[in-house]
Amino acid sequence: MKKQNDYYYDARQFASILKQAEFSGKISIGKFFLPGKKGVSDSIQYNQAGLDILDNLHGYTFPIQDGELQVSLQLYENVNNHYRLFCYTKIDKKQGMTFSVNLTTEKESDNVIYLTQKLKFAEQYQGSSQLAQAHRRQKQIVFCDLLKKLGFDVTENSDLILGIFDPVEKQLVNTSIDKFLNDFIVVSILKGHFQGNKGYQLEILPTYNKLDYIFTGKDEGIADLPLKLVANKSKRAIPLGLRYKVLKKDAFKCVACGRSVNDGVKLQIDHKIPFSLGGLTELNNLQTLCNECNLSKSNRFID
Repeated sequence: MKKQNDYYYDARQFASILKQAEFSGKISIGKFFLPGKKGVSDSIQYNQAGLDILDNLHGYTFPIQDGELQVSLQLYENVNNHYRLFCYTKIDKKQGMTFSVNLTTEKESDNVIYLTQKLKFAEQYQGSSQLAQAHRRQKQIVFCDLLKKLGFDVTENSDLILGIFDPVEKQLVNTSIDKFLNDFIVVSILKGHFQGNKGYQLEILPTYNKLDYIFTGKDEGIADLPLKLVANKSKRAIPLGLRYKVLKKDAFKCVACGRSVNDGVKLQIDHKIPFSLGGLTELNNLQTLCNECNLSKSNRFID
């Protein structure tokens, strides 16, 4: 069993590389760019309380239609003794947490940490509990679909995989730290838009109002991602440990274009023979593709 000081070590190692991430003056949301500047002017949650292992280095301000959106990334140990990377937003006098990932996890294999988080919504509404649940479920479906179209790695179980961190080597193995920073901020801001209670809406997306009808589509299941996933060849979901084995097999490079994280791409795991065409979830049928090649492949077979 891991000791608490081991978790602290992992968190400090991750913080050390995240402190080195560079902000280019804008974040990329697909083909859209949202300009911003480094720093925030207000006190946001714990950014001035000395708890943040990132030493308050990752605060950003983005001008949007609703005003100056301030974003503060903070890494600290929460009340459950878990080290998490949080994103807090503030606009005018409205502030709140939009997204976080856990760094205190059981390690699936090879001593690496999977920076993954289930994408779901927890807002409560007055009135029908059934309608509230339907609204949260539809927001989850739309949000996950949007992130997939933007090139994010979202599983069939609505789990977002932002990166794979090796605390021994002090590096991310499937993405660069700059891209991780961009992606974490993008997901956080977009989720705040969908939450609808953070005081802002992005003009590039439609306003997400509360539904007045109940979504009756098939529920694909939103159970929490287990700490240990059992490999099942007949299931589409790729276990976390198997994902890392595929990356190692392919020397942490895209098999289609040969690029690695050093070339500014994010590496993802793909079925050679698509699952929808009978391909199995096993090592020999899985390959490493960069996010760009994976998007262009779609549902076709590429060997």
